[in-house]
Amino acid sequence: MIVPPHATRVLLILTVTFVFYLLVMDYILYSRMQNYSIRPIKSEKNYDGKLACDIDPFCVVTVKALVLDYPNLYILSPLAAVVDHVLHISKSWTLITPNAISGFHVLVAVLAGYFVSSRSLCERRIGVILFEFRTWLDDLDGHVARMRKHITGERSDVGSAGYWVDGICDGLGCIALMVGVYFFVTKNPIRRSYDKLPKILPGLESQDISAEIINKNMRKRFAWSKVLLISGHLMIASVGWNRYISLYQNVLEADNTLLGIPKDELYIRQSEIMRSGFFWVVAVAWRLINFHSTMDYLLIAIFLDRLWVYSKLLKWFGYIVPLVVIYITEFHYLQTYAYVMRGSTEFAVTQETRNITALPNF
Repeated sequence: MIVPPHATRVLLILTVTFVFYLLVMDYILYSRMQNYSIRPIKSEKNYDGKLACDIDPFCVVTVKALVLDYPNLYILSPLAAVVDHVLHISKSWTLITPNAISGFHVLVAVLAGYFVSSRSLCERRIGVILFEFRTWLDDLDGHVARMRKHITGERSDVGSAGYWVDGICDGLGCIALMVGVYFFVTKNPIRRSYDKLPKILPGLESQDISAEIINKNMRKRFAWSKVLLISGHLMIASVGWNRYISLYQNVLEADNTLLGIPKDELYIRQSEIMRSGFFWVVAVAWRLINFHSTMDYLLIAIFLDRLWVYSKLLKWFGYIVPLVVIYITEFHYLQTYAYVMRGSTEFAVTQETRNITALPNF
């Protein structure tokens, strides 16, 4: 497919504008974290924005917000809050539960997968738009759940029924999209590769096997390899991202008086970590490679008809980059836990357990 020059220029301008917008928003967020309180510390100024707190992405700084992908943090989540303010879904539409919204966005994902499987680029682009609408619905169900539970800021209610329902629905939506990708690949063999394959394999000329059947089987095997490659990348990003959200929330958003640390001291330590450059690097890295971001990259590749290029990049970088980020994050988390929990009863018990485990057996 040849892209017209004017379309390329428009796409480039939009991309540069979007990146500039994200950089500006990140600068505002970083400045807000440095100049206003993150945890409730009496000696620090409280942030007072002009927008409603659930719309303003800078109002409440949480671990999940800091590692959330850029479109969700700065566009889709505020948009979900605006729609809720206009329609009063969380307050008045009691029959519409967060789980019902989650179930509905699975149906939207199935429809998106159907369009993505099409030979028509226009229909595939409709599928991409539908899946982005599904992503917005995912933001809406989280917003409605937090509003009804009176939870401020982006947080994962790890272990709750809603947490598991949302995770299962996200997984089903991802499967629906990957099924669409599979059928698309089986219909459209990779360029510059299958065109060079012989129509009849050597040694099979005399057998009652048509070239069409052979090529169809080849495309199916190729489609499975691509789907597994992309799915494995998504799985690593998802598992790592959810793991570190849970771990960091337990340390950096802990508010437990049973830890044996004075609350003021605990809040100061947590704020110091969240303001540090190392934590900011870890957070930005996860913004760029988390589950939602990797889904966005896949959708962009489908929209631009560059799925083959994307799969080739994944082959070389799709597993190395997430594993490197996981290694760095694990190192940072252990340092964070040791610093924040220093002197707490929980930390003392953990250290004692490690020492006992490390003793040699005689």
